[in-house]
Amino acid sequence: MELIAVTRPDYFQGEGELINALFGAGLQLLHLRKPESEEAGFMKLMKEINPDYYRSISIHQHHELANRFSIRRLHYPEKLWKLTGAKKRIELFTDGFHLSRSVHEWGPPEDTAFLDYVFFGPVFNSISKVGYQSIVDKNFSLTAVPEGLKVFGIGGVTAALFQELQRMNFDGAVVLGALWNHPSDAVKEFEKMIKSL
Repeated sequence: MELIAVTRPDYFQGEGELINALFGAGLQLLHLRKPESEEAGFMKLMKEINPDYYRSISIHQHHELANRFSIRRLHYPEKLWKLTGAKKRIELFTDGFHLSRSVHEWGPPEDTAFLDYVFFGPVFNSISKVGYQSIVDKNFSLTAVPEGLKVFGIGGVTAALFQELQRMNFDGAVVLGALWNHPSDAVKEFEKMIKSL
């Protein structure tokens, strides 16, 4: 079972320092998601993060700035992935980028040839987004996963639900609200999650 953390959508005081502390505590992969952010805010946060951790960060926005920070991981929200043509996907793949995207219906997904993994959900009722409800029933299980593709469950995930995600055949968990809703406890909560994997 692997664990990925996604940032809050907004910026907050001390965020860069907290991200560094999470990596120091053993975080392997962070998705930096700031859907409403402008370039200046993104740049400021990146400069607060220890460059040693850039290789372990995937960005959802500002893909054009990836090379400036030696970022090699790009994530695509479902709509943006559909707008990204095959030529661009091939170009990114051959340039050595690791690609991932979000999926909100289990088909299973098409167009997975250049993807390392996908996020699927919300699997559980969201902690951070009011009214963002689970899209699966309690007996859900992933089937027909394309060979070589990892699938991570997102939405409402807490340490107490890791075993349920394993039962559903997910390769890993994506945490957001359970980690960031109380930033002062984020490192302690993360350490608890690591022990629950």
